[in-house]
Amino acid sequence: MVEKFNSLRLRLATPLVLLTTCLLASIPALAGNGAHAIAGDVIELGGSRYCLFGVDAPDRGQRCALGNGKTYDCSRIATTALMDLLAGATVHCTPTGAKRTHCEVARCAADGFDLSGNMVHTGWALADPVEGAPYLRRQELARSRRQGLWRGTFETPWNWRTKTKRKK
Repeated sequence: MVEKFNSLRLRLATPLVLLTTCLLASIPALAGNGAHAIAGDVIELGGSRYCLFGVDAPDRGQRCALGNGKTYDCSRIATTALMDLLAGATVHCTPTGAKRTHCEVARCAADGFDLSGNMVHTGWALADPVEGAPYLRRQELARSRRQGLWRGTFETPWNWRTKTKRKK
């Protein structure tokens, strides 16, 4: 009788252990403080929208070309790159006091790493021509390594906005 009870206990416990293990394994993916990528240079955190200081990423609807001539939605890819940097991270933003049409400009970090710098490093954002001087060295490195946007051809976001008459 004791053997039957132990066998039943083992059969019931095994799925519970597996379920608990799966749930615990998913915790890092759910960790962080809920920052969301809205665009390649805009995040939402705690109900506020922040434009990343010193960088400019392709805008919604902007297309870029790969070296083979194929075009792609570079805005979507830039947004996805920012999502990757935010995944599971604790994000802190310090507003600079400047405002744009749809957000407040801020220096933001994910687990202590500068989001603007990382977006430029991966090649999915460009150093802003006005305030992006701190990121120019990283931009040149991304360009020389042909990372992100630098794999093909693209129009700078500020020129693209001028042509399409969009405001930043």
